[in-house]
Amino acid sequence: MEKIDSKVISAPIRWAGSKKKLLNEMLHAFGADKDVYIEPFLGSGIVLLNVLENQMYKKYYVNDINNNLILFYNTLKNDSAQLIKRIETLCREYNSFSDDEEKWDYFYKKRDSFNKKQIRCVTRSALFWFLMKAGYNGVYRVNSEGKFNVPCGKRDKIVCNKEKMEEISKKIQNVEFFCMNYNLFIDMVLEKEKRKSIFMYCDPPYMPETESSQKHILYTQNGFEHEKFIGYIDEICGKLDISVMISMAETKNVEQMYKEYSYFTKVKIDEIVRKVNPTKKMKSKEVAFVNYKVNKNSVITPR
Repeated sequence: MEKIDSKVISAPIRWAGSKKKLLNEMLHAFGADKDVYIEPFLGSGIVLLNVLENQMYKKYYVNDINNNLILFYNTLKNDSAQLIKRIETLCREYNSFSDDEEKWDYFYKKRDSFNKKQIRCVTRSALFWFLMKAGYNGVYRVNSEGKFNVPCGKRDKIVCNKEKMEEISKKIQNVEFFCMNYNLFIDMVLEKEKRKSIFMYCDPPYMPETESSQKHILYTQNGFEHEKFIGYIDEICGKLDISVMISMAETKNVEQMYKEYSYFTKVKIDEIVRKVNPTKKMKSKEVAFVNYKVNKNSVITPR
């Protein structure tokens, strides 16, 4: 039996809140005895890519409400050559400027172009990659008009790893990407795969700890309704034989809310990290809520 590959595959785009430092150990706690993988909140895609790398499932359905993110992955899947070519041009042009002001001016011109509605899919996807790479800390944020408004970061040089992008394009050929509200997406997949064994990994926006942080952590314009989400997932678990893991930050608000739902038990991610990799030193405030028994000593065999 082979263990999970110790080398974590990075996502092709820069994204705030990545699971990269925890991912290799987290995968040991996934429901690996299933056939179908569902991920309603894709984010950077790093979890998906490493699940694919380890060939943990047979079918893959992923979703995110961010239409630019899903467009990027679908473009990488279906038209990688043109996408990479356009990205390389953006990198070459940005890197040609010698001072910060020129780079910033270029960034904001490209941001204006991105915010125009009528642009080709390949161009929009390339600009999305560039803005996330050159923007401040990999943050994706839009204003009340739906326009991307993240400022330029301090990046001296932007690099596109062509070989890596081509490799990821090959990996995601059997993945179905969707851009829907999470509940509509989950309902659709469960109806389609109702006779299959399913594992669903959920990494929703974290629950804000303070009132001020609620203004910064948004899923939609009205924020993300955590209680509605967990109630919906809990109801599914009561009806169907499906394994679910939900990632969360460990806070008092999270503890209070999740203890009301009988189907879920808490697993501390730092305990999984120490069990799987004792030499790894990490202070983690990450927890997972699962509706199945986690075998922390498990070894996952690629299919």
